[in-house]
Amino acid sequence: MEKRDLFLLLLAFLALGSFFLAAGCGTDVNGVSAEFNEENEETAPENVISREGEPVVGLALSGGGGLGIAHIGVIAVLLENGIPIDLITGTSAGAIVGALFSDGVSPEQMEKIVEELSWSDFLVASVPELGFFSTEGLEKKIKEHIQSENFEDLAIPLAVVATNLDDGEEIVINSGSIVKGVAASAAIPVIFKPVEYEGMFLVDGGLVNNLPSDIAREMGADIVIAVNLADNFRFEGRPQGLIETGIRSYNILQRSHSVPVDADIEIHPDLKGVTGTDLDKYREIITRGREAAEEVVPDILTLLKEKKKGEN
Repeated sequence: MEKRDLFLLLLAFLALGSFFLAAGCGTDVNGVSAEFNEENEETAPENVISREGEPVVGLALSGGGGLGIAHIGVIAVLLENGIPIDLITGTSAGAIVGALFSDGVSPEQMEKIVEELSWSDFLVASVPELGFFSTEGLEKKIKEHIQSENFEDLAIPLAVVATNLDDGEEIVINSGSIVKGVAASAAIPVIFKPVEYEGMFLVDGGLVNNLPSDIAREMGADIVIAVNLADNFRFEGRPQGLIETGIRSYNILQRSHSVPVDADIEIHPDLKGVTGTDLDKYREIITRGREAAEEVVPDILTLLKEKKKGEN
């Protein structure tokens, strides 16, 4: 295989991103978490978010490769309409956007960051023992744009999902290094080397929970707004070639054990015609995220009034 063909193959997998769960649905929490595992069950209430007299709003951001740029448009619309975001959960691309926003990076600033991005920023070659690339490029980019070091330092509580490659369990990361936790959540298997985190080998959380709305609920959200990008994987005609056949087969397999999303409001940006590698179409992707969010703003505002504590 020529170098150019290998590069295109890798980009194809990157386009798949977190679409390992084509139906975009999560699984029950069954992994290890500083707050949510069984061993720490008694201490969990101390970490639940609450707002006196007001409903707690949680935002769950799904994986989706480069299509995760749509999350920026959704967040912008929520802010413009005065809709609070009290906590965030994210997987893969959703973890990246969630970390930036939780640390105070505005949607406008995120758009400027995306404008300067290229896939070469993330593809840092490594000895292909456990993955073709290391996560060093991704980690470097995250460090460049956030001020906080640990999850505990973030202005908005954040939890991200990764997969433990040792046993296949879901890992909810909400403490320790932001950079390592987010990189683990976005480390697509085989493409990227697993991230060593607290004695575990972690890879992309899309393998076990591509849309962690259930985690937002467990963190104390009265209202969960979930942004689901995985609907944009569509079958159109027969697969063309080996790569598309493999990707389609994997998506069908993963979809066979999907579960419903636990959300009060689900946002589905229509990203037909763009792919996870179309970074040059970032403005269009952001716009489509905005459009999808604008459609549900009335529903969210109504729900906020209905759920206001003390008036039920």
